[in-house]
Amino acid sequence: MSELELDEHARLRRAGPGDLAGLLAIKRALPMPSGAAETHAGGFLLGADERGYAQLLAVGQTWLLEVDGAAVGFALTLPDPVLRASPVWTRRDAIRWADDFDPTPWLATRIGYFDQLALLAEYRERYWGAALALRALAELVVEQAHALVLTTTVLEPIVNAAALPLLARVGARRVGLLTEHYPGVGTIVSAVHAIEAQRCRDLLTEVAREPPPSTAALLQPFVQIR
Repeated sequence: MSELELDEHARLRRAGPGDLAGLLAIKRALPMPSGAAETHAGGFLLGADERGYAQLLAVGQTWLLEVDGAAVGFALTLPDPVLRASPVWTRRDAIRWADDFDPTPWLATRIGYFDQLALLAEYRERYWGAALALRALAELVVEQAHALVLTTTVLEPIVNAAALPLLARVGARRVGLLTEHYPGVGTIVSAVHAIEAQRCRDLLTEVAREPPPSTAALLQPFVQIR
């Protein structure tokens, strides 16, 4: 399924190379707030440049949210083969893993990476951000049988708490810390979160037994595969 109608105004569809300008416009519209200790609205500290997004559109998996034909949000993930060939994978040895999480057994399984989730501010009162995230996660967990999905949230220089409620809903747990240094930006410390596929399916199946109408169709893939 490469397209999903959310209502008479909104749809999710697979993004392609022709959507590069739309992704860049969304990124430019979402700078990380400056001077704040914490944000629940999200934003970009880094993100890719034009060339980087072009490469991600070519090899990654990007879902685009359109409202009345205009691009207003996207979700970008990396399936296992792409993740293992990416710069993200080369940084895994720099992660300080939590004492109660051993990454070694997972290396023999399929591991996906939830790279980016972005939604313009004026559309956040609807369920569309959750729709983007659930569609991208269903692709990794259900359709492609990844056993584990990793993602990160920024802790320094600002705590980006925007995704934490959604991560909690799908059973993610914090399993490590990653410290990186970027020219012109400085030190960025990120929390590493792990979403175990079976726990994610179990939790979303529970929600799907009495789902809100806005998310019933989005949860269906998790109900069908246990």
